[in-house]
Amino acid sequence: MAGCASQTAPAPSTATPTPTTSIPTTVITSVITTLIPTIAPNVTATSIVPIKTPSPKADPTDVSEIKFLHYSDNDFSVDYPSTWTITHSTYTPYYCKSVTDTNRIDYHICFQNETKSIGPFYFYEDSTSKTPSRIVTFTSADGKLKFVSFTTDFADAFIGDFRLSPTMEWCRARFDSSYPDLEGRDYIGNYKFTQPASNTFGVSTYDVTMPKGSQYYPLAYTLKTFVNMHKENSFAFITDNENFNKYQNLKEFMLLSITTER
Repeated sequence: MAGCASQTAPAPSTATPTPTTSIPTTVITSVITTLIPTIAPNVTATSIVPIKTPSPKADPTDVSEIKFLHYSDNDFSVDYPSTWTITHSTYTPYYCKSVTDTNRIDYHICFQNETKSIGPFYFYEDSTSKTPSRIVTFTSADGKLKFVSFTTDFADAFIGDFRLSPTMEWCRARFDSSYPDLEGRDYIGNYKFTQPASNTFGVSTYDVTMPKGSQYYPLAYTLKTFVNMHKENSFAFITDNENFNKYQNLKEFMLLSITTER
């Protein structure tokens, strides 16, 4: 922080002697000429109009009109529209307990910020998993659609121990943990479970549609989850109520194109 320091007063300056010989002074006068542009008789003056940048176009509903690119990393691969952007991030879980009694001052539901900014995934602290989880987000040019990958590695002591349940009870339990004041059976639909030869641990898919005007985000999404010996890969195609059926073909195309590491 700057401070004040004492200074010694400067010595009196010595007076400069007045010259005995007069010095002629030359006065220089500068002339500034201002040029005023004139407009030719046949030219009409116009004002400059700013150019408006057009808003990004929404994706076509016909997938045959979309150019796809292929994305691949150590966790998964997927085909996605060429106009979408990709971002990478990570997530480290922490302890949280939902409080849903509206009579209490500390009323809150856990991980709503994460659900809104990342997607409808399982964010709770869990000793069976390593941290952090890896996130890849694909966002449409108009910002109305998202496809998000959320990958979590199992802790070494639990490798090979997990299997997806063929019933939808497990996804209802996860839904209820994210929205404790709602009932999963009212909002979850189209549940599918498969056990392909390439993945004996199970693959599940289900839809969630919130009521119009809901305070929760996302309003509509499809979640597809893969479990293998070492990790859980969850993928969410996120939209809203109005576009959920509109982009059904694009959603199915992207979800079917997913491959995961065995």
